[in-house]
Amino acid sequence: MNKAYENMRAFWLDAKNFDNRKGIIEIGPEKIVAAGIEMTLADGEAIKHLLIATNSLGDSSLYFENNSKSGLGGMIGGHGNEPLQEAAAHMLAYGGKLAEHMTKIPTTQPMPASFKAGQVCLFAVSKQYIFYKELPEQELRNPDNPFYPMFAYSQQVIGLFKTQEMQQPPSARA
Repeated sequence: MNKAYENMRAFWLDAKNFDNRKGIIEIGPEKIVAAGIEMTLADGEAIKHLLIATNSLGDSSLYFENNSKSGLGGMIGGHGNEPLQEAAAHMLAYGGKLAEHMTKIPTTQPMPASFKAGQVCLFAVSKQYIFYKELPEQELRNPDNPFYPMFAYSQQVIGLFKTQEMQQPPSARA
């Protein structure tokens, strides 16, 4: 995992970054303030990571490791993009509902990262804990999987980010 990606990942996994944000609300019994997924993808022999995250203010980000000089690509969105905000809000809501079925670690510990292609880690962040569940992508594509709704909304978020990017002039695209 490259440093630029690692920094953005750490930002979303640290609830302290949302402490002074007016309007942040806590979701579900575990008081989730941010949620998302991290996917691993094969790039030749290397494993690259992609992170999608959102908070209760409607802020959303998509970051991915790439072969650019910085090693990081990404998009931010949510405000002014109703479909993206709605899909991200559903992903966050499911993060709040599913947190109790995930592994729980204190926010002082780093969330493990997978380095095996095709894995997806769903996560939810409270002020005291990080909740996470890693599963193969193929399992998450099964509508009978209890984690399917959160994964499905994350895929909608990816598509809506792509749509948002394509609506920008070519000079503004990542």
